[in-house]
Amino acid sequence: MKKILLSISLLFLLSSCVNGLNKNQERKLSAVKYDHPELYQKEKNEGVGAALGLLPGGGSFYTRNYAVGAVNLLLWPLSILWDPFNGINGSKEINYYSTLQNVKRKKNKELDRLKMQYAKGKISDKNFTIKKMEIESEYDLDKNL
Repeated sequence: MKKILLSISLLFLLSSCVNGLNKNQERKLSAVKYDHPELYQKEKNEGVGAALGLLPGGGSFYTRNYAVGAVNLLLWPLSILWDPFNGINGSKEINYYSTLQNVKRKKNKELDRLKMQYAKGKISDKNFTIKKMEIESEYDLDKNL
């Protein structure tokens, strides 16, 4: 009986491995979401991730954690104790990294446009430097933390 309980405890710890975001990442994502909603990318819905976590491995599969999903599938119905949290945390993590990619993509697009204007001689060295600093400041997610 002890071995069974130990095995279940170990599987529980191993299968609930999506940690979610740290405090800094949470603040960054929240700041973008509310201060710059045009930059926020919501690729996965946390509510859907939680709801699917009630199905065998659903929350983990939804958030692309296929190995964890397979383990949770085998441990169902016990996995409904932790897999909804995997769905929520995994959704937050996917949205965080999607948002970072979107911010980087938009920043690079604006910088490329600015460099093109500079290369064509449409702006001076001074204006180039000023506008470059403005763009970098606009897309700096750490400046308000």
